[in-house]
Amino acid sequence: MVKLLKYEMKKQQTSRMVIGSILLVCVLGFALGMLLGREKLAAVSLAVMMMATFFVVFYVGIESILVLNRDLKTKQSYMLWMVPKSIWEILGSKFLAAILQMLIVFVMYVAVGLICILVTLQHTGHLSDLFKMIWQAGELYIDGLPSIIWGSAEIFLGWTVVIMAGFVGVILSRTLLLNAKYSGFLAVVVFFAIIIAVEKIYDLICPAICVNIGTSGFNPGFVLYYLVVGFILFGVSGWMADKKLSV
Repeated sequence: MVKLLKYEMKKQQTSRMVIGSILLVCVLGFALGMLLGREKLAAVSLAVMMMATFFVVFYVGIESILVLNRDLKTKQSYMLWMVPKSIWEILGSKFLAAILQMLIVFVMYVAVGLICILVTLQHTGHLSDLFKMIWQAGELYIDGLPSIIWGSAEIFLGWTVVIMAGFVGVILSRTLLLNAKYSGFLAVVVFFAIIIAVEKIYDLICPAICVNIGTSGFNPGFVLYYLVVGFILFGVSGWMADKKLSV
């Protein structure tokens, strides 16, 4: 599993380098603009970074699906499915790589954000208030920690279902629908059909399973439902891959 995970992370190395380079250029432009008193340069750099964030989040969120599609599309990558590893390990490593990729990009953005804050405080002469600001932010963070944790869990579970639905759609298009006309289009249709069905089913059963606990709005029914759906989709994609791709 570790070797597979390293292999999957290596596939996404280029995107990390591109994202890191964009952030580096933007933060350097912002820092130089602030320190040299060129507000226009700082504003443009910050605007570019904010605009790029939308595309970065979107791309990183679905990158594992694109990588899986490439693995099934190219002959060289197709050899991955012939290694002496189970289909479940291969798909699991892809999912773990997707999580690590998002964490790495998140750390990049946190580092860039901290640099921008430090540069701004230095420029405005309020750098001495940094520890006071950190303390105040820490108090707010602690007070809202349950809500932050639950909100993050909701996003993660929703993203997991999206990734698993993407796996099903891609594997379906490259196996059972390989010889079908417009297989790629059908895969997209299947993907959106799964997402819509998951949401509709949740809306139907939510009154029976949804119970908010505490002020954070923690909903164990939501967690259970999306975990079950995620495992089902993972099982379906693994079953199809095992039947059509393994040797």
